[in-house]
Amino acid sequence: MRKKRQILSFLLAMSGCLAADRSDSELKSLFAAQSWFKLRDAVARSADAPAFYRGAVACAFNRVDEAERRFRAVIAAPGDVQHAADAHGMLAYAYMRTGRYRRTYAHFGAIQKLNPGVPGIKSVVGVSSALSGYPEMSAKARRLSTVRMSDDLFIPVAVDGKPAQYGFDSGSDVSIMSEAEANRLGLPIHAVSASTSQDEASGNDVPIRFVVVNRLTAGGFELRHVAFLVFRNDAMPFVELPPDKQGILGIPVLVAFGTMRWNSGHELTIGAHADRRDLQPPNMCFHAVRPVVEGGFRGQRIQVWLDTGSDRTFLTERFARQFPDVIEAGGKEAPARFRGVGGSNDVRVVTVPEVKFSFAGGEMILHPALALPKDERVDRGWYDVWLGMDVLGQAREVSLDFKSLTFSLK
Repeated sequence: MRKKRQILSFLLAMSGCLAADRSDSELKSLFAAQSWFKLRDAVARSADAPAFYRGAVACAFNRVDEAERRFRAVIAAPGDVQHAADAHGMLAYAYMRTGRYRRTYAHFGAIQKLNPGVPGIKSVVGVSSALSGYPEMSAKARRLSTVRMSDDLFIPVAVDGKPAQYGFDSGSDVSIMSEAEANRLGLPIHAVSASTSQDEASGNDVPIRFVVVNRLTAGGFELRHVAFLVFRNDAMPFVELPPDKQGILGIPVLVAFGTMRWNSGHELTIGAHADRRDLQPPNMCFHAVRPVVEGGFRGQRIQVWLDTGSDRTFLTERFARQFPDVIEAGGKEAPARFRGVGGSNDVRVVTVPEVKFSFAGGEMILHPALALPKDERVDRGWYDVWLGMDVLGQAREVSLDFKSLTFSLK
């Protein structure tokens, strides 16, 4: 009987090991696919999920203090250089999206020491090093405010006391302005040697120059020490904008606002507190610096990159891999040109007559839907839909809450 018990105990132990192996394999696969919502749920189901994956979920859902705790042992563990580098990278982006560039620089610098051959590491270290020499962005005042937007959704701001109208771009890692605007404001432009940033639209790299605004006000919000990248006057979108609309507010500023709600009447409310009756589990998270919303298509979960700086919505190669019949059935090739701060890029998209997908409790229609080809220069493997303002414009009200990480449409 004792021997039978020993055998049973051994089998139970082996069963536990196999279950753990399957669990770890699932977590590894979901992390590699950058499927953040599925990874969150898989970690929640696993009683013994490794600290690395718990830290990754905490970072994606902006629980940065928890992520630091989870990653401490990962970073200190000997031998696992890849996990340590990934942990540093996720933390670096978490601090970047709140304008804390000193900590951003510390984590990117750690990656460079661990693996100096990581593509692009010299550029991000150079930029974050330069920005770390300035005071970190902070909020001097936060008051619930409603402002009137222009027809093209630019909002009234003051930059170091000078009035302007700036757009807001949830797809921009950092706020940006034109060289002409920097000169109008009397701000010294700093160049970062041997550093470039990639333009998502064109796929091209552009040299990095920046300014630091001492005081930015919008409604009842006053932010200090806000970094802006500076681009040429003939770059998109500035070449098509009037002189008083030569700035775009990026993610660090939008996150500082906390909440943003705008409606079809062109009213924007910032700093509103969420109604407890409306609180729901997060349906939004961050991939690096970029907000991602969970959506659905044909009963399957998809990831949607929320980009208020794009006027068009696109399907990506990740969507095409999951639903090849959608692209193949009735899809026709057509030329398209992407224009951004890095120039233009001619591509051939596949047009599909209509695609309906769900997210934020509603249904959105692409008519037609445009599917992007694979571009080796641009990483689009982490989202299925690149959501632009053409779809958001179908709603009466759009709400972005970076505190509760919820996104809703009415």
